[in-house]
Amino acid sequence: MERDVLQIGILIALLRREFPAIRIKEQIGEGIRIARAIGVDAAISGEAGGEPVHEEAIAEIDKTATDGAGNYVTIVEKTITKGRTGVLSKVEAASADYDNVQFRITIADRVVFEDEELPNATTLTLSDVSVRGGTVTKVEAKDTDSTAHNVWGDITGKEII
Repeated sequence: MERDVLQIGILIALLRREFPAIRIKEQIGEGIRIARAIGVDAAISGEAGGEPVHEEAIAEIDKTATDGAGNYVTIVEKTITKGRTGVLSKVEAASADYDNVQFRITIADRVVFEDEELPNATTLTLSDVSVRGGTVTKVEAKDTDSTAHNVWGDITGKEII
């Protein structure tokens, strides 16, 4: 275990040198990700204010129907816990009727696209985008033909504590 912590400490030192603008908790999270990739699995304490660094999976998946009135309805939503860092992997949207449904996707409180008709189920692969605590990521949909349609969405990633 001591050797594992030493290896992770070395990785954190390298991250600090290569990425001086990154906050300490993000460095530790990245160090753990790299350590796990090379087979080391350990919790770190001390650097993050004495608290161990843990990761919690984000797997928000839901289905709903549009309202038949052309208003956006939220399919799935995730608010990153304040004081944590979110790492998003994928945001997905799907519909039973792509010709009559439009989507709006918001990532970290920023609308990425709106009023988009998708040709089929769509996955935004985010390559582990970091987002700050307190921000919202969501998938919304609305109908364009005054008919309710089934829609699905999911948000995957992790929160670093």
